[in-house]
Amino acid sequence: MRMRLALVLLVSTAFTPAFAADIAAISHIDAVTVFPSGAEVTRVAEQKLEAGDHSLIFEGLPGDLQPETIRVEGTSEGNIEIGSVDSKLVYVPSTETDARRKTITGEIETLQDERAVLDQTIADAEYQKSLMQQLASGAFTQPTKEGEVKSFGAQDLGSLLELVGGKLQIFSKTILDSKVRQRAIDATVQDLQTALNELAPQEQARTVVTVHLAAPAVSSGVFRLKYRIAAAGWRPIYDARLTSPDKTTQARIELVRRAEVMQSTTESWSDVALTLSTARPVGSTAAPDLEPYRIAFQGEPTRRDVGGLQDGLAKMDAPKPASTMALDGALEEKGKKENMIVQAQAEVQVAGFQALYGIAGRVSIDNTGTAKKVRISTDTLDAKLSARAVPKLDPNAYLTASFTLKGETPLLPGVVMLYRDGVFMGQGAIPMLSPGEETRLGFGADDLIKVQRAEVKRLSGEEGIITTSNVDTRAYDIAVKNLHDFAVPVTILDQMPVSAIEDITVETLAGMTPPTVKDFDKKPGVLAWSFDLDAKAGKLIKHGFKVTMPQNLRVGMNIN
Repeated sequence: MRMRLALVLLVSTAFTPAFAADIAAISHIDAVTVFPSGAEVTRVAEQKLEAGDHSLIFEGLPGDLQPETIRVEGTSEGNIEIGSVDSKLVYVPSTETDARRKTITGEIETLQDERAVLDQTIADAEYQKSLMQQLASGAFTQPTKEGEVKSFGAQDLGSLLELVGGKLQIFSKTILDSKVRQRAIDATVQDLQTALNELAPQEQARTVVTVHLAAPAVSSGVFRLKYRIAAAGWRPIYDARLTSPDKTTQARIELVRRAEVMQSTTESWSDVALTLSTARPVGSTAAPDLEPYRIAFQGEPTRRDVGGLQDGLAKMDAPKPASTMALDGALEEKGKKENMIVQAQAEVQVAGFQALYGIAGRVSIDNTGTAKKVRISTDTLDAKLSARAVPKLDPNAYLTASFTLKGETPLLPGVVMLYRDGVFMGQGAIPMLSPGEETRLGFGADDLIKVQRAEVKRLSGEEGIITTSNVDTRAYDIAVKNLHDFAVPVTILDQMPVSAIEDITVETLAGMTPPTVKDFDKKPGVLAWSFDLDAKAGKLIKHGFKVTMPQNLRVGMNIN
């Protein structure tokens, strides 16, 4: 009989149809690629499948993931086919809110229990106080039997009063302290009850992804689910460490690239492979189109119409002013003999038009928005030093270092911490830089470049015989001294008035030092004198001008 049952079981099993089931995927976040705005998350799930059609369900995914970016791929020992992928938004109770409500409820219950204990303490103290008062009063009552005599001397009476008074004081203090504590408990319970009422049960949005699979035979596979989220990003932070030159070495900048990674999604990234990408998948993907710009008049054009048209065209064709950047300076430590602790750096890959920085090791980033700082790379670059001064506004000369970006990856715009010979000088900003592009950073005031501007001539009056004109003459001496042991290129900036009126003329005085550049940085009237100043050498710049205007013309001038 047993053999027959086994035979029937074997035969019936052989003709059983393919097994089908809904399987909850047990997955974890294995890798994250973070963009300046947004991130791509890769989840991994290992699953063994029986023969048949199955639905592998990924639950609890962020509700704000971008469903159009969901992708599923994987590897298997057998032939597993992915048929389709579904995603839907569901709402589940907030575990955080529920946990907080349970915590508050527990605190309220604990306080209420403490208040009940205090009620008993007050009742006991009241009873003991009443009993003590009864015993004390009984000591002064008449004897209960004839012939008994109660006699108290002064000493006995004092001892009794002291005993009763001390006990009553203890009982009263116990009652008072208990009632004070109860008032504090009532206030705390009221605050907790208010907080509990505000924490109404909430539901949170979650995404459920269902992957429909077909397995012709028993097999196991590794499935990778990828999706993009918006509540994440990274920004670059740089250290620029300038080392001053000496007689044998030239100036160098150690440029350290760091990244600050943040995410505030509904899931933590624990022990993940982190990659930073310079690609910007949000925003425009192509240049905008220009629509035809037509100009037409209704009726006969007036002089005012023509003037406004010319002004509008001039504004269209006028060059945009170059953006300026206020940079401070900074420095680095040198001369140490000890071995420095080395920080792990990213593995840099250039993929088409973007750079990928694979951060060394595994990284954990919580979802509270706390910034995780990682190091990308360190480059040592040759620097060209120069000094720039605007003595009319500031007596200091500011050290500037220019360098050319090396390598194959660009620099994204970001904040730079500036060091000069180991001393922190402040922070500045680095613009968007491509490999081979040059930029400059300011490293603070250079105390070994001395600049003095002195007014040597100021004349105001009239000149002319037949017709008289108002004349204003100014002249300045600008003295520059280099106290360094090496030559420094220096640029001195100053200005002269610019006339916007035909009857007013501005001319340079005779014997003045010709500027290297007029209208420096395309700014009318701004003059620049650039020269190499040898070590321990000085230079004198003579700058002066004369403004002539009709006597009856009243204008506003502010010349220093």
